[in-house]
Amino acid sequence: MVKINAYQVARKAHVSPATVSRVLNHRSKVSIETAKKVDEAIDSLNFRVNEDDDNKHLIIVSVPELTNIFYTEILEGSKAAANAANFKLLIDQTEITDETINGFVSYIDELRVYGIILLNQLPTKLLNVLSKHTRVVQCCEYNIESNLPAISIDDYAAAKLATEQLISSGKNKIAILNGPHSFKYSRERERGFLKALSENHLNYNEDWNMGLPAISYDIAYPIVSQMLNSFNRPNAFFCVSDTLGAAVISATRKYNLKIPEDISVIGFDNTVLSKIISPSLSTINQPKFQEGYTAVELLRKSDHRKNHLFLKTELIVRETT
Repeated sequence: MVKINAYQVARKAHVSPATVSRVLNHRSKVSIETAKKVDEAIDSLNFRVNEDDDNKHLIIVSVPELTNIFYTEILEGSKAAANAANFKLLIDQTEITDETINGFVSYIDELRVYGIILLNQLPTKLLNVLSKHTRVVQCCEYNIESNLPAISIDDYAAAKLATEQLISSGKNKIAILNGPHSFKYSRERERGFLKALSENHLNYNEDWNMGLPAISYDIAYPIVSQMLNSFNRPNAFFCVSDTLGAAVISATRKYNLKIPEDISVIGFDNTVLSKIISPSLSTINQPKFQEGYTAVELLRKSDHRKNHLFLKTELIVRETT
């Protein structure tokens, strides 16, 4: 008889792997009907329960949203590292809050996961709760007050470099399209943007600092259109993501403005979108695959708590600057 695999049992019983784990470890927490379905699946597959099952080689990756193409390459990197080490990944979109944390840690306890990679920033209180139940690595977003390991980039320096590229191309009326200030990247990239303006003695216009509620093309497009239709419009945009840069490019067509002659644009992340859009988008390359790969490696290190790594970024100059 082979060792039990929660994923195969879950597929057979038409339930989640977490439900299989509850039946095996905390039967009283599931309904009689659900337990019966799982038991029948185990019997039909001729599997035996083994306490040292595959979940000890299971890593959860907590992702804020799967619709953002930024996360795709990170997940590919994590998957490659996990496969190389004979680990499995489980992608989870649970919003971890004060209200959900107890249920979430019960979930990871039942799955007996090896560790969790966080792609969203959590407050210190919640990080401390999580770290008592499993290994934790913060990836991209991280809590600067926490001593838990993290893999990220220097958002401040990268944003400053991007803004300086716009300035060096002769632009002096520069707007910023930003994301929610609840994210570390948003605050740090804005800080780098402002520092570049200050060092080059350029005026800062608060009306050109657009903090959006989400990284969304549909949200950004009408806002940029309104800015371009104003009498005192900017002649350049620093966008904290390539998605927002694409919105600027589209909006310029509406007013027959030329890029980069009339409007220069630079994005951030170097996603595939920056390469296929026309004109191609200048951007900051964030080593997304490497971040995801390194996060898994960092999680597996015996001394992983001592590490906080910054990966190098790179300015990619294309047709929009």
